[in-house]
Amino acid sequence: MIRNGEFYSDRVDGDLLVLFYDGTMQTYSEAEFDADAVMAQGAYQAWSFGPSLLSDDGAALTGFSGGIAGANPRTAIGYIEPGHYVFVVVDGRQAGYSNGMTLAQLAALMQDLGAQVAYNLDGGKTSQMTFDDALVNQPTQGGRTTSDIIYIGE
Repeated sequence: MIRNGEFYSDRVDGDLLVLFYDGTMQTYSEAEFDADAVMAQGAYQAWSFGPSLLSDDGAALTGFSGGIAGANPRTAIGYIEPGHYVFVVVDGRQAGYSNGMTLAQLAALMQDLGAQVAYNLDGGKTSQMTFDDALVNQPTQGGRTTSDIIYIGE
């Protein structure tokens, strides 16, 4: 875990996303992640959840496995260029309203939005987005509190 340029933990569980001080983002597999190297390159923030949604050349990945690959509420972040990011929240698990998205569908959406790097953040009841102090989606089962957020300010 890296927060505001401070290294807190090298516990890695799956893919990681790193935001660097220069505004660039890069994903790493668990096997290729080197905390010392990314810190030396100017890591500002790092998140461990995933998975990565795009290949190294920006193409949507399609081969996801595991319990979270099916249709679920989702939250994702995409990197277009330094300082230009896209955030997506998808409601789900709500009959008659929204079923959610599969990871493959989310990956295709992030590619369509022009992301060069895209990463699945926590989903389910944690998929919530606010803008101008207002909740902009309808989280499943009313959502839940979380201790970790991504905040963009002026």
